[in-house]
Amino acid sequence: MHAARLALIAGSLALGGAALAASPPSRAPGLWETATITDAGRTVAKECVGAGTDRLVRQAMTGLTCRNDDFKRTEDGGYAAGAICRSGPTSIDNRIVVSGDFESFARAEATTVMTGLAGEVGGERRFRTTIEARKLGECAPGQRPGDVILSNGTVINVPAGK
Repeated sequence: MHAARLALIAGSLALGGAALAASPPSRAPGLWETATITDAGRTVAKECVGAGTDRLVRQAMTGLTCRNDDFKRTEDGGYAAGAICRSGPTSIDNRIVVSGDFESFARAEATTVMTGLAGEVGGERRFRTTIEARKLGECAPGQRPGDVILSNGTVINVPAGK
């Protein structure tokens, strides 16, 4: 479970680390199904995306000091960036590639290397995270932008800018 939690955190950091510079476009408003694939497994959720609530590429790090590379367009029309973040003795090196039309499909692939973890033998931990998002249609009645519907039916609302 510890490895799964670290992979989830690393994936979140990786997908947000470089997002505040010239970032890829936001996904179109509506209901999106998002599959997150990490070294620890696969999770699926649905998100009601609205203006300012697209979390596919969002910096959600607190307590970290990051040096971000701006997103750059890739030859295939996607976006690539990186970030190096530090929290105490821990260093997190993130590389991310984001692609898709952002109207019906978006994909983010990240590689994260963490060093300086307490108790980690070998000095580093490497994670790969892929997020694939497909638009399902409009948000259902009663859903609000920012609603994340977990696979067990639990709804969490993540306000814009969080």
